[in-house]
Order: sequence, then structure tokens, then C-alpha cells
Amino acid sequence: MRFPMISLTLAGALALAGCDSPSLLSLDPAVTDQDAVFDANLLGTWQTGQGGDLCIVQRNGSAYTVTYVSDGSSRKFDARLFAAGQASLLDLSPQDPDDFQVPAHTLIRVWTAGGTLRWAFLDSPWLHEQVARQLATRAGNNGKIVLTAPSIALRGFLAQYAADDRAHGDVTEWQRLQ
Repeated sequence: MRFPMISLTLAGALALAGCDSPSLLSLDPAVTDQDAVFDANLLGTWQTGQGGDLCIVQRNGSAYTVTYVSDGSSRKFDARLFAAGQASLLDLSPQDPDDFQVPAHTLIRVWTAGGTLRWAFLDSPWLHEQVARQLATRAGNNGKIVLTAPSIALRGFLAQYAADDRAHGDVTEWQRLQ
């Protein structure tokens, strides 16, 4: 099977977002290094609730390294920020190399304001309907949808739909610690 360990990527992205489960993944990145933008407002250590999980966002060239820490364990991700219409999106993929894992990309909409970072998976039943009509996909495990469309088609799609509030799931809020 072409997607044997995609669940590892899902588990990491699940943990990173706090509670929601992404069901829309892409085989190709949605952003190129040349199109990636940098926002210093994302940098820092973020926490969910009192004594909750931590998310550490560090600069890595024109991109970010995101480290999620929960219950004494951590997981690292590569992330690139880009604009899709009026939306700011992170293209998130696992950093851990594994020959038996397809490094899927999860798309996350982000909003920053002062000491608050809000984000949500770009994933909703409404968006799934739009995807089914316009992009190449394959069914993944457990009802997941794997986008197989090339990056350029994905970027065009996101420019049209990403800023719509119907395109994302539940929003998770993080508070800046540092």
C-alpha cells in the first residue's frame, strides 16, 4: 500500500492541534520555499490552558521548526507559512525520517494577536465537498482523504477556498509563555 504509515503523521498532527483529527492530507507541499513567508509573531513557546501541552515554534531559515511537547514526550515538525487569499496557512509535515512513512502535509489556518495563537486544521465537510469536485484524491485509511493533486493545483484551490470560515474545523487557542 502506498500510504502504510500515514497514521504516524496523523497522530503527531493530532497531538499538535490539541484535540481535532485531520482527515485531509496532501502528498505534496502546498507551498514552495520561494513562496513561504515569515511571521515573527509565530515564534515562541505556546501553552494550552494552565499547565497544558506546549508548542515551541522556532525559526528555521524561511520556515519554522515546531516542537510539540506533551506528557514528557515531544514530536518535531517542519512548517512553512504562506498566504492563500486572505488566510495565513501553515503547511506542516513531520520531521522524523522513516523509510516506511509517507511524509504527508497537513494544512493549518493560523491567526495571531498579541499573546494568542489560534489555529485550526483546514478540514471540514464543506471543504471535502469542494475538494471532491476539483482536486485529485485517493481514499486513505480510516476515512482520510489524501490529496494527490500537484502543488500548483493545490495552491490555486487554497487561494479560492482557504479564507472561508467553512473550510476549517474547530479552533484551538494557545497562550504565549515566552
